Amino acid sequence: EAAIEEGLGVDGTAIEGMTRVSEDDMIVQPDPTTFQILPWRGGPQGTARMFCDILTPDGEPSLGDPRHVLKRALAKAKDKGFTFYVHPEIEFYLFESQDDWSKAPTPIDEGGYFDHVPRSPGMDFRRATVNMLEQMGISVEYSHHEAGPGQNEIDLRYADALTTADNIMTFRTVVKEISLERGIHASFMPKPLADAPGSGMHTHLSLFEGDSNAFYEAGQEFNMSLTARQF
Repeated sequence: EAAIEEGLGVDGTAIEGMTRVSEDDMIVQPDPTTFQILPWRGGPQGTARMFCDILTPDGEPSLGDPRHVLKRALAKAKDKGFTFYVHPEIEFYLFESQDDWSKAPTPIDEGGYFDHVPRSPGMDFRRATVNMLEQMGISVEYSHHEAGPGQNEIDLRYADALTTADNIMTFRTVVKEISLERGIHASFMPKPLADAPGSGMHTHLSLFEGDSNAFYEAGQEFNMSLTARQF
């Protein structure tokens, strides 16, 4: 109860790039709206997660908290009558487990773009990941093999920007957890293999005014509104 109402103290200097030594005291304030039971930690000793906002000892939002930076930008958009939606396409590689990191990682398959790889651990991996995300209330739109060997893509359904940002952080954890369970290694590095495509996160952005798409205006060139051009 105290954690929800007052937050919990942490040493900000212990987090690289967070605060200077003279500002070591920071507060993490849980956001109860993000409470979510973790399906892979169920049972009698179940575990849940909550995202937290970072505050100064005075209770003011920390300027170094990226979640606050996004909330501040969304508040500006809301003042102008806009809602900001985001739809991410998240790419990652799956490698065989290894202990000797002086050697290059070995992809779990040699598949290519949209390949259906029979008996590949990746096929079942994507299905398990999608199921886990859906259990956590995170809607998935697509999943498929990407162009690189062992490379996969899972696209989340669009949501408002703050929800999407939280969902992406949860997504990374889910992918890592499922890979560990299956004895393989998931990597979100941008270029883990020198001779294979890099991994990116294409992100579709849209602004809405109420129920109408602020980027669309019939009759304009490409049907793009002035707002879209300025954006």
